[in-house]
Amino acid sequence: MGRAAASLAAGGAYTLDEIRFHWGEEYHISRAGGMWTARRRDGRGGTLSDPSPGGLLLAIRADYAAMPVPRDLP
Repeated sequence: MGRAAASLAAGGAYTLDEIRFHWGEEYHISRAGGMWTARRRDGRGGTLSDPSPGGLLLAIRADYAAMPVPRDLP
């Protein structure tokens, strides 16, 4: 089990660094003004946002499942 999965299993929450570690190659991920946001690196779609890291993670997973972000972006 990875560090992020272990954190959630122990009742913790994802941190910005953990989400960036897992999804940072596909999405620009940030946190500002109490909102967690992610934008696809391929420029498609809008900005995903949620007030919680878990909610943002669910939005990222749904977005990626609907249309994967290419991994060979410059």
